Amino acid sequence: MNEPIWRKRLLLERWVREFFWSLNYEETRTPLLVPSPGMEPHIRPIAVFPGVFLPTSPEFAMKKLLARGLPRIFQICSSFRDEPRSPEHSPEFTMLEFYETDISLEKFQNRVEDLFAFLGEKLGKTFPKAWPRFTVNELFQKHAGIDLRHSTPESLSAVCKKNQILAEPQEPWDDLYFKIWLNLIEPKLPTDLPCFVTHYPVSQSSLCNRVKDGQGFEWANRFEIYVGRMELGNAFDELRDAKIQRENFERDQRIRKDTYGDTYPTSPIDEELLTAIEKMPPTCGIAIGVDRLAMLLLGAVTIDEVIPLASHWRTE
Repeated sequence: MNEPIWRKRLLLERWVREFFWSLNYEETRTPLLVPSPGMEPHIRPIAVFPGVFLPTSPEFAMKKLLARGLPRIFQICSSFRDEPRSPEHSPEFTMLEFYETDISLEKFQNRVEDLFAFLGEKLGKTFPKAWPRFTVNELFQKHAGIDLRHSTPESLSAVCKKNQILAEPQEPWDDLYFKIWLNLIEPKLPTDLPCFVTHYPVSQSSLCNRVKDGQGFEWANRFEIYVGRMELGNAFDELRDAKIQRENFERDQRIRKDTYGDTYPTSPIDEELLTAIEKMPPTCGIAIGVDRLAMLLLGAVTIDEVIPLASHWRTE
C-alpha cells in the first residue's frame, strides 16, 4: 500500500467528522450483526450465522434512531456486500451515511456540496459551489433518444438493438434501462466536475417518496452523486409510509426469488423499521462510499490503495 495515501485517508475521515460536528450532527454507532441486512433485490448480503447477517448499510438502524428523536445523525462504518472484487469494489467497504430531518432534497444537495467544498479546502482542491443537476429522463432523451415516461420493454429493446447493446428476448424493463444507462448515459456524464442525477424511475427506489413532474408523471424523489463518471452517493427523500414500504419490500423479495431462486440468502422484512419510519419526521438521507471518495480526493487508481490492511483482498 502507498503509505502517504493510507495516512491521508485517515485524515479524510477525521475531516468528515469535523464537518458534521460543526453542524451539530450526532455521530452514531449501529450493530454489525443484524437479522435483516437490506431488501435491495440485486445487493447480495453476507450471512454469518443462520438468520444473522452483516449489514449492507447502516440505513435501517439509523432510521430507528431518527424515530427516537435524533434530528441530525451521521455514521462512518464498515458495510458488507457479497459482490466480485474490482478496482472500485470490495466486499467490505466503508460507508458514510447521514440524515437530516425537516430539510428539502434540494437543500440537502447543498449540504453535500458544502461537504465536498470543506474536504476540498483541506486538500487544496477546488469544487464548484453549485453542481449541475440532470434528471434521468433528460439524460435518456439527450443520449438515448427516448422519453422514459412513454417507454416500454419493446421500445427500450429497440434502443439497445440500434446501439448494438446485447438484449435478450422478453428482458424486463428495468434490466434494459440499466443496460442503456451503463452503455449510453453514464459515459456521457461530466468528467471534469461533480454533478447530481435526479428523479429516478419509481421501480428502482423502494425506500423514498415520489414526486410528480410538470406532466404529472411520478418519479422517485432521490439523487445520486457522480464525480468523474464514478457514482459516489445515493440520496433519498425518505419514505415514511409503512404500508407502501411493506409493499415495496414484498415486491423486492419477489424480484429476488424470480431472479436468483434459492441461491439468494433469505431474510425477513424488518418489522421494527416499518414501525419506526412512521415515527420519523420528514427526512433526507444519503449513503456515500468513503473508499471511492478517498480514491477521488487522494488520486488513487484502485480501492485497495485507500483501504488500510487490504493486502488480503487484493485483486492481483
